[in-house]
Amino acid sequence: MSSITRQFYPALAHRFARAGKTGILVSGGMDSEILMRAAADVLGNTATVAFIAVTPFLAEYYLSVTEKFTKETAVELIRVPVDTLCVTEVRLNTSQRCYHCKKAIFGRVKQVAEEMRITTLADGTTLSDISEYRPGLKAAEELGIQHPFLAAEMTGTDVLALGKHLGMNSTSRPSDSCLATRIPENTVITPELLAVTAEIEQPLRPHAKYRLRAQVSHEGITLEYQTKDKKLVDAHRQELNSIAESHGLGIAFHENS
Repeated sequence: MSSITRQFYPALAHRFARAGKTGILVSGGMDSEILMRAAADVLGNTATVAFIAVTPFLAEYYLSVTEKFTKETAVELIRVPVDTLCVTEVRLNTSQRCYHCKKAIFGRVKQVAEEMRITTLADGTTLSDISEYRPGLKAAEELGIQHPFLAAEMTGTDVLALGKHLGMNSTSRPSDSCLATRIPENTVITPELLAVTAEIEQPLRPHAKYRLRAQVSHEGITLEYQTKDKKLVDAHRQELNSIAESHGLGIAFHENS
């Protein structure tokens, strides 16, 4: 066991044991997967339940990733449909979109969890996350969502070390955010814009080693990617141009070193 794991794991284990049956809010990202695995390691897979909000902003890739790791660990996965586009502040894509979106998601998941007699819900927020502007954290606090990694003062790096301790073969999945973040603030979010974003990213996402995103507006598409994923993007460039053209949009490629 690494020194990092020795430092943090006992506190996490104590927190889970005290809470009893726990619902973990998963998104397909590394942090929430590792939190779920840690909970299952302490409580057992029958006392750990994974909840994923199936929204218009969830890329299909992350749903499939979640289905894979919950099946692998024999943890029950509850898919909770939430039509976030029905929330006016979300659809209008205001500066508080994330807060209102998370409020709708957490509220609905909490309702489903309570129907299952699960009173403890937790997410994978880490100490590294609070250095960024995260209005969704306010919604989590208002609805009583717990942050075990944050309470243990664990950074993203600490969490990845925990994942390795828990036997994960890979902890290299790039960090990401929901599809709504690809659309400029104050541009109304429509199913059509989300579909363009998802379609552009879909052939790249399973193979990308670093962060990439398709910024989409009514004026066009900008695919942002890291230099180390250049070969991947170049291999799909013709396909991506065709997808953009099918939507009547141009596409620009922006490489970040």
